Amino acid sequence: MSEVKGGSRRDMYAALTRTAILDAARKLFVERGFDTTSVDDIARESQLSKGAVYHHFQDKQQVFAEVYLEAERIVMLEVAKAAAAPDLSPWDRAEAAAQQAISCYAADPDTRALLRQATSVLGSERTRELDATVAMPLIEGMLAELARVGELRPVNTDVAAQLVFRLLAEASMTVALAEHPEQLTEDVELVTFTMLRGLRAQPKS
Repeated sequence: MSEVKGGSRRDMYAALTRTAILDAARKLFVERGFDTTSVDDIARESQLSKGAVYHHFQDKQQVFAEVYLEAERIVMLEVAKAAAAPDLSPWDRAEAAAQQAISCYAADPDTRALLRQATSVLGSERTRELDATVAMPLIEGMLAELARVGELRPVNTDVAAQLVFRLLAEASMTVALAEHPEQLTEDVELVTFTMLRGLRAQPKS
């Protein structure tokens, strides 16, 4: 029994250490940027040794990938909440989710800062892979529901999911790169919704 308890304590300590590293790294990546933040900086900010950082992460790029992925998960949680709003039609839920995905970047400067750096740090393919990990299940589920209730045109839903994902990723990046993101959000939403509505089935006469 004591071994189990010891293992649990070790696991808890490891989880707390990992969280401290990621919290410190997020702060530094946002404030200083990836290029001017070193592993030594992350260790000092987290009040841990450099060895502790390397025990949990292969290198600084892996630390950034984890920080970025967690930021994207938080965005997707907000998107999922918007999509679960009661008393909305499936199509209105889809638009609410898309709107939330865009507005999250307009409202959160830290998440914008991470998104702006992601492609240069991780490469476009790896960034897209991480984004897809958190976003695609929701997009695929919503398109499947739209198809089920007859609100989606008869299209290949796998292709539609890929293209909707890319559209929303570009919309988010457009907001993240804007000098005044909150001012641009309305225009980005208008264009995004206009394009998405091309997938909507025409009402039966």
